[in-house]
Amino acid sequence: MWIYGKHTCITAIQNLDRTCYELIITENFLQKNSEITQYASKRNIKLKITDNNTLNTILGSNANHQGIALKVDSIIKDRTDIHNIISRTNNKNSTILILDQVTDVYNVGSIIRSSACFNVDAVIISYHNSPSENCIIAKTSSGAMDLIPIIQVTNLVQTIQILKKSGYWCYGLDLQAKQLLHQVNFYNKKAIVLGSEEKGIRKLVKESCDFLLKIPISQKINSLNVSNAAAIALYYTYHQNL
Repeated sequence: MWIYGKHTCITAIQNLDRTCYELIITENFLQKNSEITQYASKRNIKLKITDNNTLNTILGSNANHQGIALKVDSIIKDRTDIHNIISRTNNKNSTILILDQVTDVYNVGSIIRSSACFNVDAVIISYHNSPSENCIIAKTSSGAMDLIPIIQVTNLVQTIQILKKSGYWCYGLDLQAKQLLHQVNFYNKKAIVLGSEEKGIRKLVKESCDFLLKIPISQKINSLNVSNAAAIALYYTYHQNL
């Protein structure tokens, strides 16, 4: 697949776990970012100089590519990587974010970017009713997809149980919850669960959570955008770890 944008592509190239095949840049981009040739050379990535029209043909005329595109393999990992994350975070404060069928690509990209900002150790997404990695998610996350493990699982309830057995406490964000987010003292190892804007967290996933929390908002509108809710929740968990 193709990804695009300066930060997105450079971060992907610098991620040794990401397979990169071909880098296409414009002459104008090269003049302003000459170091890109060194990055590509170190990874043995094929480099091609082209023009904006060619990039628009490859990516679509609406793509804000900034004069750079990179052909890559997906970076999303499978469920076996959960155990690697658990092992790596065994003796420290840890935050894992779980998305229960969040489908909007812009929201997913923004959530991944917030996760990088607030030191999330992994983002777990459901296999069904979740978007595949694509150029929009990569661009919206501004390179964060290559900074945090993104793990796709078929059974979120089972995954939550694995995390809980490994010492994690699970906090679900729910509009009907009684407990307020800002009043909670989070455990050192925590998983934050967010559901889709339309349906919220599904019943069985919600029942698997140790705590249900809500973000208090005014009565002028009934809910927050899920990416905004994620940023607020992750800020609180990060702030308590400082």
